[in-house]
Amino acid sequence: MTKTLNQRLDDIANRTGIPALTTRPPRRRPLRALAATSLALGTLGMAVALFSDHLMIGDGVLLAGFMLSVWLPLKGPIKPWMSPSERVDELDVEIRAKAYLTALPVIMLVAAFGLVGIPMLAWYQHRPPAETVALGGFGAMYLLMLWNAVPTLYASWQMASVGDEDDQ
Repeated sequence: MTKTLNQRLDDIANRTGIPALTTRPPRRRPLRALAATSLALGTLGMAVALFSDHLMIGDGVLLAGFMLSVWLPLKGPIKPWMSPSERVDELDVEIRAKAYLTALPVIMLVAAFGLVGIPMLAWYQHRPPAETVALGGFGAMYLLMLWNAVPTLYASWQMASVGDEDDQ
């Protein structure tokens, strides 16, 4: 009996091992270095876009930091809000609350400075309107990067690392 095309494609997908990864919850771990790298790249890219004539270089570096930050909520120490596959206990709720209560003032301050600072800086540098709108978009991307990276960095510093648990 021959297999259908869909059965053969399922067999090929099952050989990769990726479908088996979806059946178990992810292993949560501190991602200090990745979160710090994401923040550093994003801040550097935003600074290059704001204070130099190399708008595309700044956008590329900011985009690299943003793409790194996208992985942080998926594999980082903070468990998702309504996860059917991961059990969230009181410690997880406390870590999540402290992490986001740390991140929100940072995001609010950056957003307030960005709302006032980006148009003023663009006016002072005599940038064309299209570049000013692009800088606003870069600012929005920077805020999203902060939303992903700051809580993960805070929670990663609060968690004991794997090496610390073995020593005790």
